[in-house]
Amino acid sequence: MHGCGELGPIVAHLVEMKLLIICMALGMSGICQAGVPKLLTERAFTSASLAEAANHFITIGEQATFKELKAFIVEDSTQTNYRFSRGYNVDERIGWMFRILYEPKDGIPMLVPKTGTFIPGNIVQLRAPSFGTLDLPENSMPAEKWPLYPLALSGSTFIVLKERYNSKGVPETISHYMEYCQGNGVFRKTPVAVPTRQQALKDAEQLRQSTSWKAIKWVDNGGIGFPMGEQWMWGFIQKQARAIPEETLISKHPNATVPQLSVR
Repeated sequence: MHGCGELGPIVAHLVEMKLLIICMALGMSGICQAGVPKLLTERAFTSASLAEAANHFITIGEQATFKELKAFIVEDSTQTNYRFSRGYNVDERIGWMFRILYEPKDGIPMLVPKTGTFIPGNIVQLRAPSFGTLDLPENSMPAEKWPLYPLALSGSTFIVLKERYNSKGVPETISHYMEYCQGNGVFRKTPVAVPTRQQALKDAEQLRQSTSWKAIKWVDNGGIGFPMGEQWMWGFIQKQARAIPEETLISKHPNATVPQLSVR
């Protein structure tokens, strides 16, 4: 009989083999040939690896993105144990990707009766995934100020504000969220900039000085306080920039663009 402490590595190895078999099968159809982004295979990540992962999926396109990501969604208890042994949740990280990969659709044009002309409709922002709650004062972080929550775009750098959701009722499945984004958004066509360490640090500081950041209520948040929240969040954000290797270069792709949903 194996003790509880011995089962973790065994389960992790079995599921790793399971995913390898899936990827080998998909590789025969050309889905895994480009390689899976490190964001989904390694615990540590940076603002650069986040952008690189997004560019991987932007490059292969919407249809191939869904096929490749479906290989990571194995909805059984073994997969859950494997995620726990990894130290991060793959579904959560796929959620990050979809906050970048999908942009809002243009609103429905409205007819102006007096002139007979149409004016552009209001753009409806895509919602965040409903995986639970994060240890952040969400009551003072409305969607209009944090349109990419739990990410933020500062300058040209995408930043993760917090990871690891707390359970709240029945969480949304990642498959459902992917379908929501596909049905309500537009898949990004042009790659995003991959920041250098210097750029990421600069953009992180810009985020901290933004009006959206300064409006966060860390202590008075509907009766729930986060007295150390700002310090922890800032340390988490800085780590994403400082861990970028010095040799990382800005994306050389000629069509790389800076998205518009930045925090101000």
